Amino acid sequence: MQRRTFLAGLTGLLATTSISTFAAEEFGLEQGVEYKMVPQPQSTAPHAKKVVEIFGYTCPHCYHLEPSLHEWLKTKPKDVYFERMPVVFNHPNWIFMGRVFYTAQELGVLEQSHTPFFDALHRDKKELFTPEEIARFFTQFGVKEADFIATFKGFKVDQLVRQAAKMTRAYGVEGVPAIVVNGKYLTDVPMAGSRDKMWTAVNQLTNQ
Repeated sequence: MQRRTFLAGLTGLLATTSISTFAAEEFGLEQGVEYKMVPQPQSTAPHAKKVVEIFGYTCPHCYHLEPSLHEWLKTKPKDVYFERMPVVFNHPNWIFMGRVFYTAQELGVLEQSHTPFFDALHRDKKELFTPEEIARFFTQFGVKEADFIATFKGFKVDQLVRQAAKMTRAYGVEGVPAIVVNGKYLTDVPMAGSRDKMWTAVNQLTNQ
């Protein structure tokens, strides 16, 4: 009985491996080279196709990815849903910047503030590393300092950051920027070989 179960399992494994290999050959991508499977695949519902950029505001590589990301967004298929997620490793700096992202989201100014905040940190070399400094920065988007700080320290943002930390682990993120496609595949610039090749891989993976 055990031997029959083992053989059945082995047959299934070989079939799965063959399918995976065929898919890689069909799309011109090799698992473990241009992309990898995430440890804990996630649902993309209600979206059939979903691309998640995982980034950090203090990460220079993430900042330099922005122009190519914006170009990709202009040409991505309409049925591909895109969202950003701040990486939240177990370190105060990542947690802090995750709170900044979700504070902007909760206050409804994320689209206006995302690029200017990135520019302020990397291009302009502004020191925005306390809630008070960042709250003053966000006043240009019509946000009151007191509202920013209250939201930054609030329960909702805390829960969103905890969820992002959970997803960082589930996706197996080891560095940023990273792109997760359809909740199953992870790729990045080093794996793909260049930014252009990474976006090509993303487009191919959305159809797998």
